[in-house]
Amino acid sequence: MDEDNKKKRKLNKKKRIAEAWEKLMSSITDDLWIEILLRLPIKPLLRFKSVSKSWFSIISSHRFAKSHLVTNAKDDDEILIVHHDLADSEGDDGSFSLFHVDSTRILKNLKTPYSQGEYPFEPITSELIGSDCGIVCVYVNLYKWRAAKKNFDVYLWNPATKHSMIIPPFIVPDNGWNIGSLGFGFDHIDLDFKVVRVVSSSAEVYSSNRNCWRKIESKLIDYPVSRSFHVFRGFLFALGDNDSMMAFNLNKEVFICGIKLPVISSPDDESFVHINDFKDTISVTYSLEKEGKIKLWALDDETGVCSGGVEASWTKVLSVDVGFKRVKCAASSPRLQDSSDSDE
Repeated sequence: MDEDNKKKRKLNKKKRIAEAWEKLMSSITDDLWIEILLRLPIKPLLRFKSVSKSWFSIISSHRFAKSHLVTNAKDDDEILIVHHDLADSEGDDGSFSLFHVDSTRILKNLKTPYSQGEYPFEPITSELIGSDCGIVCVYVNLYKWRAAKKNFDVYLWNPATKHSMIIPPFIVPDNGWNIGSLGFGFDHIDLDFKVVRVVSSSAEVYSSNRNCWRKIESKLIDYPVSRSFHVFRGFLFALGDNDSMMAFNLNKEVFICGIKLPVISSPDDESFVHINDFKDTISVTYSLEKEGKIKLWALDDETGVCSGGVEASWTKVLSVDVGFKRVKCAASSPRLQDSSDSDE
C-alpha cells in the first residue's frame, strides 16, 4: 500500500511539473523565445530544434540563422581562420584552421568545405576569399579537371555547423584562368551575405538572399590591384591601380573609386601597401624597402569616404623601424605600439 502511495505521489509531482512548464512556455511570446535562442551556442541550439514544432520553425528559418551569426560574432576579432595555402610554404596541404590571436595558437583544425573525393584530382587548389559573421567564402580552382564545365567553384561555408554550399556560376566571363578580384562580406541592413567580383572593368555581385549574381552596369574608373578585398563595417575595401583606394557598399551595391591615399615622405621608396582596420577605422600599412620601416596611417573619418567622397584625411599613427632594409611583409597593426612620435 505504501509503495502504491509513493508511485501516486511521484506521478502527481511529475504532472505538476509538466503543467507548470507548459504554463511557463505558453506565457513567453515567440519574440522573447527568439531573443533567448539567439544567445545560445550553435550545438545546443541545433539540439533544441527537436523540442517543439514552433522551435524547429524558428531555428530553421533563414532570417534566424543570419541574426544568430550577427549576434554571436562578438569574438571574431580574437579568432582568425587560417588557410594553409599550398603555394605559401612547403608542407602546407591547403587545409584550414582556427587561430587564436592572443594566445597565438591553433585552436582547431577544420575540415574543408568540400567533401573527401568530391574532386577527381589532388592536391585541391583553393583560396580563402574572406570571412564575416562566422561565414567563410572559399573558391576552388578546377583547372586540373578537364571535364569541368566551369573554371571555379565558390563556396559559402559555416565551420561551426560544417554546412557549405556552392553558389551559382559567374555571369561575367572569366579572363582565362584569372578569376579576377573577389570580396566577401555581410550586408547588416538586409541580412544578406554577398560576394563581389571584378574582372577588368566589369563587376558583378552575388546575393545569398536572391541566390544569384547581378551584373553591376556602371563602368569602373579604377581596378583593384590585389585579388581580395578587406571587409569593414558593411564595406569592402581594395587598393586601386591609380595609387588610390576603392570601396564597395555591400547594401547599395555601388563602388566608390579614386579615394586618395596618404602622401608618404619618400614617394620614390619602393613600398608594399596593405589595407587593415585599426582602432575602429580603416588604415593602410606601408612597408618601405629603403628606409626599412613600417608605417601605418589611419583614416580620420571613414563616414565621409563611405558616403561617396574621395577626399580622404589620414593621420600617421605608427612608424616602426624593423632594423633591416628591403621589408617585404605587412605588420599586424594590433601588435604594434603607438609610435606616432617616431622619426620619419
